[in-house]
Amino acid sequence: MTDQTPLGREKPVCNLEYLLINLGRNHAAALRLVRIFLDNYPLLMGRLEEAVNKADWPAVKDAAHDIRSSCILFSADIAVAHAKAIESILHQHADDPEHVNWSEKIAALRIALQRVAEELHHYLESSSVQ
Repeated sequence: MTDQTPLGREKPVCNLEYLLINLGRNHAAALRLVRIFLDNYPLLMGRLEEAVNKADWPAVKDAAHDIRSSCILFSADIAVAHAKAIESILHQHADDPEHVNWSEKIAALRIALQRVAEELHHYLESSSVQ
């Protein structure tokens, strides 16, 4: 079930207005950051999945941190929370991270990132129309 606005549309998963405020309303800079995110998030997810498959826990933590940092720019709180949860799990289960259901954690993060990407694609499309 997705969160809906009163008009039946999904609630935004990013706060692009906050991004614009932080960039001094520099739309060109915002568009560059959006494009960078869209180019890089699949690579970051690939790094995360590869690290989990190799049981390279420091690399998992680094990839999750990089994903979280990328999502913070857009105030993508749900994706940030999933990435942060992965970091926290590694901290809490430092001695035995193999017993965590990693496929579930990665799937949740992937879904959150896909929603962020969809919203950012829409932002790019609507920005090119103006």
